[in-house]
Amino acid sequence: MGDLRMMSSGRPDLPADLTSFVGRRRETADIRRTLERSRLVTLTGIAGVGKTRVALKAAESMRRAFADGVLFVELSSLADPERLAQVIARELEIPDQSASSSADMLARYLADRQLLLVLDTCEHLVESCSRLVGGLLAAARGLRVLATSRQPLGAPGEHCLVIRPMAVPEPGQAASLEELADCESVVLFRDRVATVDPGFELTEQNAPAVAELCRRLGGIPLALELAAVRARSLPVERILTLLDERFWLAEEDASAGDPRHRTMQAAIAWSHGLCTAEERLLWTGLSIFPGRFDLPAAEAVCAQDGLPAHAIYPAIDGLVAKSILVCSKGPGRTTYRMPDSLREFGADQMPGPDQRRALLARHRDHYAELAVAASAVPPRGDQAEEWKQVRAEWPNLRAALEFCAADPAETAEGVRLVISLTFLWIACGMGREGRHYMEWFVGVARLDGVTRVQLLLLLAYAMVAQGDLRSSRETLEECAEVVQHLDDPLSRTHLVKMRGTLAYAEGDLAAADANLTEAIGLLHNGQSDLLVLAAMVELGITRLWLDRIDEAAEVLRECKRECEESGQSWARSWADLGLSLVLRATGELPGALALARSALRTQRRLHDASGASLCLELVAWLATGQEDPVWVTRLLHAAHGQWRQVRRPLYGSPHFLAEHARCEERLRRAIPPAEYEEAAAEGSAMSMDEAIAYALDESAGVQVAAPRDRAAPLSPRELEVADLVADGLTNKEIAQRLVVGRRTIDTHVEHILAKLDFSSRSQIAAWAIRHREGGGGWPSDGTAISQRK
Repeated sequence: MGDLRMMSSGRPDLPADLTSFVGRRRETADIRRTLERSRLVTLTGIAGVGKTRVALKAAESMRRAFADGVLFVELSSLADPERLAQVIARELEIPDQSASSSADMLARYLADRQLLLVLDTCEHLVESCSRLVGGLLAAARGLRVLATSRQPLGAPGEHCLVIRPMAVPEPGQAASLEELADCESVVLFRDRVATVDPGFELTEQNAPAVAELCRRLGGIPLALELAAVRARSLPVERILTLLDERFWLAEEDASAGDPRHRTMQAAIAWSHGLCTAEERLLWTGLSIFPGRFDLPAAEAVCAQDGLPAHAIYPAIDGLVAKSILVCSKGPGRTTYRMPDSLREFGADQMPGPDQRRALLARHRDHYAELAVAASAVPPRGDQAEEWKQVRAEWPNLRAALEFCAADPAETAEGVRLVISLTFLWIACGMGREGRHYMEWFVGVARLDGVTRVQLLLLLAYAMVAQGDLRSSRETLEECAEVVQHLDDPLSRTHLVKMRGTLAYAEGDLAAADANLTEAIGLLHNGQSDLLVLAAMVELGITRLWLDRIDEAAEVLRECKRECEESGQSWARSWADLGLSLVLRATGELPGALALARSALRTQRRLHDASGASLCLELVAWLATGQEDPVWVTRLLHAAHGQWRQVRRPLYGSPHFLAEHARCEERLRRAIPPAEYEEAAAEGSAMSMDEAIAYALDESAGVQVAAPRDRAAPLSPRELEVADLVADGLTNKEIAQRLVVGRRTIDTHVEHILAKLDFSSRSQIAAWAIRHREGGGGWPSDGTAISQRK
């Protein structure tokens, strides 16, 4: 399931700039204009030319034009083109629990949204990007895509813009200081020099050297930045001399193709040559990280002969100072990232495949140890926080799994890593990713019988979590064939437990009760592990549906007690959910509601979308008859909307579905039909973030779409256009703001005039202002809101 990030706006966010943005006004304006007439724009250009920075700047300037925001997806760390749709879905926070294909799920999610999708670094995934983007644009009319790549994607309707190096001073032409200071490449160089030498100024003495340096580096931003850091200890004239001495010896080599590419490669090689021996070794070692990493990871992976662990930090510090690494400081943690071009150069310096394989194995082992450590929750520990950290390392974990999947000698280690990540797949909303790797290793790995049973049982559980009960049953049958040839009582007991889980999901309560009771009796030997606790929750809810309330309460309370002692916060949230159902059955509604909301808070921290969706349902059931029925209707349908993203609604359970139907029937009787449908539509439009905040009564951050004025049935886009008319914008200016064609806005204005029976724009403006001030309209960004009554 996707990332349930809480954001005040409810919209995707863009990466923060770590350095100031310089120039590129013409390029950003071109991108905006091109996106008005083309729904797919690809920025091409050589490495280091600044495609990503320009794309981000343009996207930021257009954020208000898209009702659902701008999403940035960085693809350089993705090696498997088959996982492209899944990566985008995860960034969009779409729950990852459904058994349907990622591309289909993504298309359905985007179908009615207005979003700008920025896909960065697509050149190694051109075919898959072209295919996926083409399908998404066909399915989602409000979607526009801005891609960066060293080559066009080749998708239908694509419009390519080449991002060229920055302008450089003309050779042989004397320019005044003022003219030189306005040259784009000089502006960038001066800005970056100022970060290491705040007293630097452009003078008559250093101007010729600065101009020549910018010309030599071809106006390529990354090359200029690599040179600028040298100004910390050297005058510009000396930097230029170093270029002459070390940089241009290979200038005449024309085999490298594009001379600007040769310039970029030579600039990187020059920086590499100026590094210390330890920094060069570390540069090569760090190239195997697909994205961000921290100091402990660098020490664990890169320490080797000639680079002991205690030398790693000084070398990292040197690479940061030389702009080889980008440093990001967050709350309690500092991470580093190497730009793509520099990572590629570092990988090319690898002495041979054996060293690369050794580095990848150490990389895999380090992140496997993180998963094992997170699984060993200390008593009273914070399981949610531990796995939040593991989940944040997904690009590194994915790279580790891909390494194991690609090398037959590493498949056994890959299986161990998959099993150690059980909590990530089951409790942290990454079931689709987990199932992919489970099915891969089941098919290719040569495993001993016990390990194969572990993997098959985990796969069957993931299938149940997706609502794919038929596949789960088939997997359990395969597992049973392996178990019957093993002399391993624990494997047989785990199979009994999983049969109980499947029966619970299928609604066969008698079989669920028998199998789960047997498994708990055999497993419950003082160990409060995830398997036993999950079985206790399933047994408690099974007995609740069997109307054995006291027995249900007993097993759920025992489960909760053991969770509290062992630090298992996820299982505790499910025990709280079950106990909430028990209290509801006994009429103790305030206590039931408190438990349901407590469980929901934990599910939010862990990103368990299916658990959170069930909690949302439960809060709605409990609030029915106690709270404003309009509020409850919104919440019930917000929960139902999340189920559509997760899997079959309410697991397909006849008991849960019956409760939902009863709640819906009571609400329909409580309010007029039109008001009910209006509230239902508002709830269905909520994101997971908004639905959870709404259920927890975090009303300060929750906004929902307001009922449309029945006297003026304008579409959401027409409401937005009317609002901008009231702000005094012309049709041309509105088109630029919304990144659409002028004729589209002309048509919208004509429709507004017709629907409102007006004859002038001034009437539209007066109507819009009146509705703003009267609370019956929407705020200035065009998003209609109303607060909970």
